[in-house]
Amino acid sequence: MRMRRHTGTGFSFPTDARLHRLLRDGGLVLLTFVVGYAISALWISPSSVLGDDHPVPRVLGLPEAVARTRLTDLGFRPRLDGDRSSPAIPRGAVVWQDPPPGMVSTPNTTVQLILSAGPAPVTVPDVIGLALSAAQKILEAGGLKVGTVDTVHTSTEAGVVIATRPAPGNGRPRGTNVNLVVSGGAGGGL
Repeated sequence: MRMRRHTGTGFSFPTDARLHRLLRDGGLVLLTFVVGYAISALWISPSSVLGDDHPVPRVLGLPEAVARTRLTDLGFRPRLDGDRSSPAIPRGAVVWQDPPPGMVSTPNTTVQLILSAGPAPVTVPDVIGLALSAAQKILEAGGLKVGTVDTVHTSTEAGVVIATRPAPGNGRPRGTNVNLVVSGGAGGGL
């Protein structure tokens, strides 16, 4: 008996049957991967695959016109529901929205917006009857500035505040001047 010794590189090109099985098996693996990925996507986030739902954009701090445009471009309906004071957000910009940013909603959902009325006014404190230096400190601590100081001759002690302009209790924007009227005493000025 004669033995044939195999001398070759160890690699041979696949025959038609082997090539056919290789392509079939590779195709099945690829198909399984694609179907598994699609099922996973539907399971995790069905609305992103099947619907037009998308997250509500963040419009906080934006001017009203920009916020309206951004919402309507995505299919949402903005609705203004008044305003509220805010020390940080400028007047006319969005200070609150509902639904909140990032919440996934259907098209045509109404997004409620509340605009900033700007910083809350500061109430003019009652400094009548106090010494001028104390009145100045109180006004500055309250966020107001001392404007002009007029002196009038009265029978009260000199250097005492006898009136403010505007009157105590009125609201003014932060940093506004408050004018003071101070007693110069019966005999003259300070």
